Amino acid sequence: MRRGPLRQRPFRLLFAGRAVSSFGDRLVPVALTFAVLHLTGSPTDLGIVLAAQSVPLVVFVLFGGVWADRLQRQRVMLVSDDVRFAAQAVSAVLILDGTARVWQLAVLQAIYGAAEGFFVPAANGVVPQVVAPEDFQDANALLGLSENATSIAGPAVAGVIVVAIGAGWGLAVDAATFLASAAFLVALRIDPALRSPQRQATTM
Repeated sequence: MRRGPLRQRPFRLLFAGRAVSSFGDRLVPVALTFAVLHLTGSPTDLGIVLAAQSVPLVVFVLFGGVWADRLQRQRVMLVSDDVRFAAQAVSAVLILDGTARVWQLAVLQAIYGAAEGFFVPAANGVVPQVVAPEDFQDANALLGLSENATSIAGPAVAGVIVVAIGAGWGLAVDAATFLASAAFLVALRIDPALRSPQRQATTM
């Protein structure tokens, strides 16, 4: 905490928000798999729902990078967290009350994937705005380490949740992580005049 990027409060908040959000993301594939297979038992339906999430993510990452550079990145991330919270909260409610349909889950996961497509480039672009230049490499290393850790812990925890209390609760926990991420981002203070080196170069 006394050395490196974690000594800087803005980065600690960003790191915590991204770690929580990433953990929630890792719950989704497991929870969705059990939810859809329990609903219809069809691998085709499962493929449709998972593709509905992944295709918009890939597409909107390309557009998200452009908008993240034009808009305030912190705001883009907050809106993305809010949209993903809503999508996963509604998905969880539909699954838990037994009224979910495959098309509903597909639409909601498409919204989720599109919102994540905006979040990723904004989150990457904001790093130079919250750490000193000499800490940039270490900051990215810490964020990468967090991603790797959650990719291991998330599915394991998701399996426990699904077996113990049901797939819908896995999505409910995911929704809650976006509220936590948004809370960290709200506490984050970034000077609006401070821009990343890449954007400064394009305006010179």
